[in-house]
Amino acid sequence: MRPMTHSDFATTRWLRAAVAGLSLLAVGWGCSGSSSLHTIPVHGRVTYNGQPVTQGTVTFLPRGTPADNPCRPATGVIQPDGTYRLATLRPDDGVVPGDYQVVVVSITSGPSPETPNAPEVWAIPKQYGNPMQTDLQATIPADAKGPLRFDFALQESTTAPDSAAPSGFRET
Repeated sequence: MRPMTHSDFATTRWLRAAVAGLSLLAVGWGCSGSSSLHTIPVHGRVTYNGQPVTQGTVTFLPRGTPADNPCRPATGVIQPDGTYRLATLRPDDGVVPGDYQVVVVSITSGPSPETPNAPEVWAIPKQYGNPMQTDLQATIPADAKGPLRFDFALQESTTAPDSAAPSGFRET
């Protein structure tokens, strides 16, 4: 067995993020009996202290009860330029209209086979990755025409800004 290289470690981190996103999607698949949902394409950009976040995931988690809001999370992988596109069932299909708590996870290093006890190092404040601590929210209107853009400008402060409130999006 060959030793892991830096590119292997980067691939492992990407796969970990992808598996986390897919597991959230799998949980959502059990919440609704419909296989064809009305989705609105959503994309945007994530920055931290004015600079693009270059890796990680953005996940829109439904707020409220399934009776009030569709039980379908949407997840997108953050690209090196900070951009993302959300998917609910298929790549880039978007988000089901409703209210969402937004979670952003960006981990630059952590445990590996060589260093199993290494701490996770976050590229952004860890609060943004916790649905109980992040203040990021988004509303996808049912009557939206065309793609929506949600940009998230993350800051160092202990209180996350609500950068994607209903006035924080624009149709593109």
